[in-house]
Amino acid sequence: MKIGRHGVEKGRTTMIPTIRNGLEAASHNLSVVSHNIANAGSNGFKKSRADFYDTYGVGLGSLPGIDLGQGARTDGPRRQHSQGALKPTANELDLAVSGLGMFVTTNPDDANPVVFTRDGSMRLEDDGRVVSWDGRSLIDSEGQPIFIPIQRLNVDGQRQLLTAVNISQGGVIEAVYGTEVANKSAAPSEIVEIGTIALVRFSNVAGLKSIGSGQFVTTEKSGLPAFGTAGTENFGDIQSGNLEMSNINMTDELTKMMQAQQAYSASSRLLQAAVDMSKRLIS
Repeated sequence: MKIGRHGVEKGRTTMIPTIRNGLEAASHNLSVVSHNIANAGSNGFKKSRADFYDTYGVGLGSLPGIDLGQGARTDGPRRQHSQGALKPTANELDLAVSGLGMFVTTNPDDANPVVFTRDGSMRLEDDGRVVSWDGRSLIDSEGQPIFIPIQRLNVDGQRQLLTAVNISQGGVIEAVYGTEVANKSAAPSEIVEIGTIALVRFSNVAGLKSIGSGQFVTTEKSGLPAFGTAGTENFGDIQSGNLEMSNINMTDELTKMMQAQQAYSASSRLLQAAVDMSKRLIS
């Protein structure tokens, strides 16, 4: 039986776009999984998941009221904000949140002046600012950058040097200062309360927009942040001397990688076979 050009063209209209949709979905899934694996070692990184949905349309041989499937498409990667494991570091300024809260960091000169993150790898600058790995100031419960002076004068006018920093599970920062004395003998330490670290949470944390490196900004979907402190209203506790690792399970991601590669390879072969068949039928 000879197939007319019109029938072939209608077949191509339904078959090739359907296969192409599947190929694009497999490619997107492969990209998402690859990104997860590449960031498995990043502090506070949150993995993404590729969600798929079926598409339908009226095609060759469809009956009234019946839609033919046109393959699968992706609805964009969805970020999964589950808790990552905590890794001890013995550095007081390495901070991790055990719970829902996120740290707030700011840089007025940046395109994104305020960002939110679970990466609590902080450091103390020479000017006393507590900053994130990229130099953004950590914010306290009053909405101000946190400063821990390297040295200070006590009530007697003696110069005191910073010797230690203690951060409670409630996010309260205490600086320990020691006084230099002429005879070099140990002088009593003085503890000064600096402030409390701010945390935020969102009604729809999955709606946050990632700007890379474990940092996020608000969107209409995420809503505005609710500010608070550790230990209150489900914000979680702050674990000083710990860092939150990524929430990626490498075994799961490698399995997904193999499945995504197989799906992409199969879709590629199927698309090439469909194109070759169409060419032979037309000729």
